[in-house]
Amino acid sequence: MSNYQLHANETSISIPRIITVDSVNYYEVLVKCGHVMWTVNRRYRDFDELHNKLTQERSVARDKLPPKKVIGNKSPTFLKKRQEALEQYLKEMLTFLKVTMPKEFVEFLEFHRYDIIFLVQNLANSFFLRGESFLAKSKKYGFSVLELHAFSERLKIPCPSTEAADGALNFSHIMDFCSQLETVIVLPTKNSLPMILYDDDSNKYIPHALHKPVGSSNLIPSQLRYELSVFRGLQNLIIYGISTENIESVGGLRESLVRIEIYKTEIKHIRQITLCDDIHRNDTEELDRSKVWKNLRHAVFKDNQLMEIDHSIRLFPDLKDLVLDKNQIESISHLSHLNNLQTLSLRCNKIAECHEWHMQLGNLVSLNLSQNRIRLLDGLSKLYSLVNLDLSCNQIDDINEIDHIGNLPLLENLRLMGNPVAGSVDYRARVLSRFGERLQEVYLDNEKGNQTEYDTALVLSALRISAQSSQQKLHSLLDTASAEDKLPGTSGISGSR
Repeated sequence: MSNYQLHANETSISIPRIITVDSVNYYEVLVKCGHVMWTVNRRYRDFDELHNKLTQERSVARDKLPPKKVIGNKSPTFLKKRQEALEQYLKEMLTFLKVTMPKEFVEFLEFHRYDIIFLVQNLANSFFLRGESFLAKSKKYGFSVLELHAFSERLKIPCPSTEAADGALNFSHIMDFCSQLETVIVLPTKNSLPMILYDDDSNKYIPHALHKPVGSSNLIPSQLRYELSVFRGLQNLIIYGISTENIESVGGLRESLVRIEIYKTEIKHIRQITLCDDIHRNDTEELDRSKVWKNLRHAVFKDNQLMEIDHSIRLFPDLKDLVLDKNQIESISHLSHLNNLQTLSLRCNKIAECHEWHMQLGNLVSLNLSQNRIRLLDGLSKLYSLVNLDLSCNQIDDINEIDHIGNLPLLENLRLMGNPVAGSVDYRARVLSRFGERLQEVYLDNEKGNQTEYDTALVLSALRISAQSSQQKLHSLLDTASAEDKLPGTSGISGSR
């Protein structure tokens, strides 16, 4: 972002061209402040309104603005002369007003959108006037990464004289407002939220907003770093699109945060979240215990590029709910350290096997594995605390696989729709039959069975038990015969007879 306070002498204004839209002429104003630049399109009437305010309140001479012209004001020659005159006018105003930079001039040139000092002062004034009413309605607020970057940079510099002169512009209003928030949403741009909340195809929007310049500037959201120390009592943090590696400091959030949600980023490892502000993070097993997120209970890392659950998940020791939907995960690991984990969602990943998952998920209550590549269920057979299991849209094609979960004593909700097995004859009755005496306690694909399904299931269960019993007897007889054949002298006795 620009910082006029530091780069006042490196600030310039020009009008490089005229843009005509629907027969209306706009003068494109190019503002450069240090390495940052942006454009603002203004009509002549906008210049006239600005000049009237400056003459009335800032002692600017009336003859500074080029005069109006009614006849011939659209000729190319006239427009070119006016373009040059308006550019000269703005340069003179910048020289005359560069110390005080009045609000009218700042807003005309849109410094309050792209400059650290003026953006912060504009937001401070807004919170001074309406902060209490915002907080009375909700302690949730969405900030663009541009705003958070401005806060972070403002903390590093002395208080500007304009803040001291006008208390409404003081940064303390932002600090006070942010310290009372319970939920903060971090967005690529200020207008991202409606699109994210209501557009099912927001996946296209987020990357576009991340790498596209903000407004007419050369500022790219994905390149802006920020810290979160201004949020002292925050409980919920929601980040859309912006990588957690853009965070310079989480401040005290490791002590206060209860819920964290990260959506639509390019992060590949959990440590990029747990150790987001640690520049020395690596893949070693040794973890800095001062980095533990002490009160975090709920984590949602959805629609990212996560490939694994690395060892740094241990920095969330009291996690109850973990959502890892729509990532690139093929297996789970390190979850045995989360003794309080009750809900795990791995929907839309690349999981094909669930080998001995009870070794990692001993206390799990709800497990969502929908839209993966699972065929075999033997690895889930000892998840004895499981109540809800979603296996929809996988590759389960053998009804006998249900036997591995049919004996789970607490399982009540099972989803299998979208698997090949769900297309078989008497699918519901055949699945329910695997739950024995508990079949009436089970919701299959969100529905309890009807009486016809129960009757069919009981018959199927009885037939299967009878078949298993006969098979066991046959195996027993065969084993006995085989044992007798191996007794010493048996074959000789048989021969003498």
